[in-house]
Amino acid sequence: MKIKSFYIATILVGGTMFTSCTDYEVKDPNFIPPDVVLNEEPKYNEIIEGLPEPGKMQAYKPSLIGKPYRPITVKYSSEFKPVSRWTSVDTRVVAYMADYEPTVLTESDYKSITNKYGSLTTGIRLPATGRFYVTKGTDGRWWIIDPEGYPHYERSVTSVRYGSSTRNREAWNSRFGSDENWLATSQSELASIGFHGTGAFCTDTYQKIQVHNQTHPDAPLTLAPSFGFLTQFRQQANLAYPGGISDNSLGLVLHEEEWTTFCKSYVAEVLAPYKNDANVLGFFSDNEINFSTQNSKILDRFLAITTPDDIAYKTAKAFMDEKEATKVTDNLNAEFAGRLAEIYYKGVKDAVKEFDPGMMYLGTRLHGTPKYMKNVVEAAGKYCDIVSINYYSRWSPELDTYVKDWETWANAPFLVTEFYTKGVEDSDLNNGSGAGFSVPRQEDRAYAYQHFTLGLLEAKNCVGWHWFKYQDDDGNDNTGKPANKGVYDNYYQMYPYLSKFMQEVNYNVYNLIDFFDN
Repeated sequence: MKIKSFYIATILVGGTMFTSCTDYEVKDPNFIPPDVVLNEEPKYNEIIEGLPEPGKMQAYKPSLIGKPYRPITVKYSSEFKPVSRWTSVDTRVVAYMADYEPTVLTESDYKSITNKYGSLTTGIRLPATGRFYVTKGTDGRWWIIDPEGYPHYERSVTSVRYGSSTRNREAWNSRFGSDENWLATSQSELASIGFHGTGAFCTDTYQKIQVHNQTHPDAPLTLAPSFGFLTQFRQQANLAYPGGISDNSLGLVLHEEEWTTFCKSYVAEVLAPYKNDANVLGFFSDNEINFSTQNSKILDRFLAITTPDDIAYKTAKAFMDEKEATKVTDNLNAEFAGRLAEIYYKGVKDAVKEFDPGMMYLGTRLHGTPKYMKNVVEAAGKYCDIVSINYYSRWSPELDTYVKDWETWANAPFLVTEFYTKGVEDSDLNNGSGAGFSVPRQEDRAYAYQHFTLGLLEAKNCVGWHWFKYQDDDGNDNTGKPANKGVYDNYYQMYPYLSKFMQEVNYNVYNLIDFFDN
């Protein structure tokens, strides 16, 4: 199906329509930004704003493909508001990709090629198991296969739950008034921009979503429930953190027999509501375990424990003796962390295989340093169906380095389970928290979304993403540090510019994949 682009204005260079790299080489002094149209229906044909003028055509980097594009400039910062220093960076958006034009514009067009999960129904169909699973194609690209057997690229939002501030509660009551209406409306609106599920941190909402799915079988929200296995293990087994420090929680798995027994009982308890549920993508056993940080190696931490009979200390000491080492190195630390990861992931995976073999295990949402540790990623890939990555502190996916390495190390696909930006100049929130980059405006959030996700679509080992999060932090949320992270604001209204640019990529993921792969 060939339809008109979101970008309805024609851009001329030297009096001719640009169609090749050479046409882009010189900026047009008479440049007219393309318009962005909110909806195909006439009553919604509101122009929100045109795009900035792009720079010269160049090969996209970092990339293994290097498809040409014309960059726009966006500013970002890792600082909280007030931002004193910005970094200007080349940013890729769909409108300025050479030789590519979106083929899916409208919701009706999108629905004609996808099913209720947002999976592609116009191409190949694989065996339907009634559950989600992963497979690797002959071309090297990994896919999630949905319960109906269709190729699925995951696009969801995290933290679908109530806000806690006064204005948030008042807005919820005014707009929805009931859980049923809230979830039905949210599902419809999210699906209208190409999001079809929920991720981690849907506290107190998972069962409500299941009720919604039962009453709306043709409009489900998929689930990926998250748990805290290590915390529960410590409490149930009456154990202390190694060295009395919560950062050392991973050391608890050195009680191997107890860990194995706990995983079997805990899995049977917490996954019971989700057993054989076709709408469950998979589950996370923990969040952002401290396998190591840049400045705090787990092996160093264990060796620093002053209690000689602490199991973590004894294990670390025995490891150093085995290696005949007197000093902790990065390689030794990585190997040691990998051994702990092996015990951790195996315990959970074995329990899941026994309780519900059709349930995908999504791991622990690796972040920071751990996602760059070969031994940890190897262990995750060995036991997890999908390696989950909370991907912050990078404007672009590291396609020619670590993204490529994850494929080699894990021999499994990865899913980005957190990423976002927050606008600090046009938001009424103080934006004093969060790992996502600060950008000036909502428009910049929109451009950043396209830039980052287009990079992910290039990666054959990436099977999707979860945007963090459903709604802005507000009021008492996030320890009193409200921040502009959401698709929705605190009045339960979608950010129009952000959502439109999300929609363009989300609607076109399958032909974008075809574009990048061919």
